[in-house]
Amino acid sequence: MPTYHENKRGILALTSACGLFTIADTLTKLAALTYPSGEVLFARAAVCLLCIGVVVVYTHQFSWLRYTANHYVILRAILDAGANIAFILALSHMRLADLLAVNLVSPLLLTMLLVVFFGERIGWRRWTAILVGFGGTLLIVRPSTSSLNVWALLGLAAAACSATRDLVTRRIDPGVPTLAISFISIFTVTAAAPLMALAFDEKWRMPDLEYLSFVGVAGVLLSVGSTLAVSAFRNVDISVVAPFRYSLLIWGGISGFVVFGEVSDAQSLAGSALIVGSGLYSLHRERVRHRELSAKSGIH
Repeated sequence: MPTYHENKRGILALTSACGLFTIADTLTKLAALTYPSGEVLFARAAVCLLCIGVVVVYTHQFSWLRYTANHYVILRAILDAGANIAFILALSHMRLADLLAVNLVSPLLLTMLLVVFFGERIGWRRWTAILVGFGGTLLIVRPSTSSLNVWALLGLAAAACSATRDLVTRRIDPGVPTLAISFISIFTVTAAAPLMALAFDEKWRMPDLEYLSFVGVAGVLLSVGSTLAVSAFRNVDISVVAPFRYSLLIWGGISGFVVFGEVSDAQSLAGSALIVGSGLYSLHRERVRHRELSAKSGIH
């Protein structure tokens, strides 16, 4: 059973990762306000790819190359590219905290996918939590006929891609190295960015030093944050550590206000609260269910 210190380490790692992700997203948004989204995505992903490549060369871990043809790894990479494209398109048109709130609905979507594709049984309490979470998302997305928020719907699409990606990740053989999964995913995102530019008829232009510093630092922070996020869930009580992913909303609110002067309205704040509340309750019910299963099987 994980110790207090292991859980504390996991909490600190996850909270730090969320902070780094937010800073990276802030820098990415600053760049995307001036340069085409596809160009920004390409540059950021290329820096991440370079960081992982340096690790591969330094550690001489080339054995993972044989996993590049794994169909689950490839499918996960495509979904990751879709999530990144949808997220970065929405990023320059939405308040940062709102977009992060919509993206945090992905765990609820993952629960629904487990029910649909794997027949996992969940009780009425967790279904209620899912519905409440989607209600919160609708408060932010506001899909009315008079003012359809296309960008928020893209944020929801990013969450859907993320949830499906996480579902596919569960199907990948545990023997496949994390490094292989990460490298192939980042490579796919990098390759998808020019295709995105062609689809949206973007005109890329020569970047200046400020732009390069934004996307360069963002790429490095994403690489470090991803490593911390993986570390956060190793040898810990997931139900204790996982709720701290919602620190993204705090980081996002602070960054959005300080850097962009963004202030979420009452409806968006209420939606964020519903998403967080439903997510925390789902985690609580998951913990209760595991306790009940352990009691029935005689595991203590």
